[in-house]
Amino acid sequence: MKKANNIKSFRVIYTVIISIACILALLLVFLPAGCKKKPAAETEMATESTAAATTAVQTEATTAAQTESATESVEEVPEKITGLIKQADDYYAEGDIGLARSTYRKAEIAINNSKLSGGKKQELINSFYKRYEECKEIISAASMHYASAMQLIYETRYEQAKTELEAALALYPKYGEAQEAYENLKTLMGLK
Repeated sequence: MKKANNIKSFRVIYTVIISIACILALLLVFLPAGCKKKPAAETEMATESTAAATTAVQTEATTAAQTESATESVEEVPEKITGLIKQADDYYAEGDIGLARSTYRKAEIAINNSKLSGGKKQELINSFYKRYEECKEIISAASMHYASAMQLIYETRYEQAKTELEAALALYPKYGEAQEAYENLKTLMGLK
């Protein structure tokens, strides 16, 4: 009788520990990317309004930059900044979205910390801003699919988890964690 109670207690404790670990893992994934999955229509509308607002801001900034550059001498952009932008563009072209995003971020910080004029800073940021935002959106969406897949795996809903991981990898093919989880899931499904 005591042995049966010990086994039940062990199972309860084990289940609680596993549940807490999964919740913490999901929090780590969701916390940086946001917790709510927006409906597709809402996301499209938000993307369109963001794109329209960005275009308006870019147009204003370009006009201001052109006016300012007409009155000032040509500023020389530091090699470090142009190097970061080129490197980020290369990562973006290769499909390495994560590295592109972090390199664009470094370029933005370097530009803002430079001694360039406000117009030149805005011009440089505008030159890559659209790609930078796209990288952030792709990573956010891929992370959401990955987190959903991890929850589905925990719930042993393997087919749905596989679909979520495939969606994450379709958005961001070089997403290392999703690649590893996908391979592990295929192995796990092969055992069942």
